[in-house]
Amino acid sequence: MAILLRCPSCRTDQSIKNRICMKCGKNLSREREYIVVIKMPGGKWIKRVCGSNLDVAKAIEAKIKTEIREGKFIDKKKPAPTLDEVWEKYLEWAKVNKKTWKHDFYNYHCHIKPRFGALPLDKITCFEVERMILELRKGINKRGVPFAAQTIKHQVVLIRRLFNLAMVWELYSGENPATGKKVKMPKVDNVVTEMLTEQELKRLLSTLENYHDLQTANLVKFALFTGLRRGEIFNLKWEDVDLENGWVNIKDSKGGKSQVIPLNKLALEVLRKHPQTEGSPYIFPGRNGKKRKEFKTAWKTIKKLANLPSNFRFHGLRHTYGSFLASSGEVDLYTLQRLLTHKGPAMTQRYAHLTEERLRKGSAVIEKVVEKVMGNLKTPMKNNSKTLSNN
Repeated sequence: MAILLRCPSCRTDQSIKNRICMKCGKNLSREREYIVVIKMPGGKWIKRVCGSNLDVAKAIEAKIKTEIREGKFIDKKKPAPTLDEVWEKYLEWAKVNKKTWKHDFYNYHCHIKPRFGALPLDKITCFEVERMILELRKGINKRGVPFAAQTIKHQVVLIRRLFNLAMVWELYSGENPATGKKVKMPKVDNVVTEMLTEQELKRLLSTLENYHDLQTANLVKFALFTGLRRGEIFNLKWEDVDLENGWVNIKDSKGGKSQVIPLNKLALEVLRKHPQTEGSPYIFPGRNGKKRKEFKTAWKTIKKLANLPSNFRFHGLRHTYGSFLASSGEVDLYTLQRLLTHKGPAMTQRYAHLTEERLRKGSAVIEKVVEKVMGNLKTPMKNNSKTLSNN
């Protein structure tokens, strides 16, 4: 029994260590399909297609090995469950393991269930998934605008995940029609780095100083002065901040774990002057002191008063914070990554172009050094030439 790698071009099965197909030379580092090869007790060989996820293949291999040892393995395909049946089990799992399970709930019921919910998994083909992508590209959302590429990608990723987990949970042993080699994934370019100009920033701060709701004004200021995400600010409790030493503990951040970051003087001043809501542990609570859930209405009003672009998002305050720090020439990208609580450096790279001037100045240092050295070399050479000519 073994796990093999199948080339998507020539369909040759080979070692999973191969990065190049031994037959056709295809690069296997991106497109791959794992196969579990099983030798039955009677000598018959059976192959199980496991999709592009090696963990799924290992889980299937381990289970079959156990069943063969226990004499329980019967090479008989079970009727494939419907996608709705897999979804019900997935929803239970997602509520425990995924923060964004509500997004999956919306996507499934809005886009996937009407098309595939009642179908058995072995009846859902890559052609049908491609058709869904095409229909979404031609369609419009509730706001009357075309679906974003990222929205379409979410549907494909969710279908792929449902198939993968169905394999892990031994509900299904067929192929996954939503893998990258079978379906052309929509290209997504959603790197939006919004940044307020100095004039826009001035208008915003002036508006906040005179805004009638101190809770709302301070929330916006705190977002601008710290670069924290909206959800992280909504979650903040007074017990999470150390006003004396200037620290804030961001629990359950998007980066995946709690992180402690320093608070600058502006952010500390906001908190020290910010009124506590009686009976509420939250710094910026919503109605009745409970955790705040939305900020759309207030943010729309503030944008209008400050004459900011109508499409400037609240998240743009975070980008403004990051952009000003990156372009200051005083903050390196690693420090910026820590302050923005990015899980890795990839997200921080969007600010890299703002450090170009600092890099250019750093590179120019060698010019000064060389000019100084060459100047010292040229002087004695000139004197020597004069001496020679005189002789």
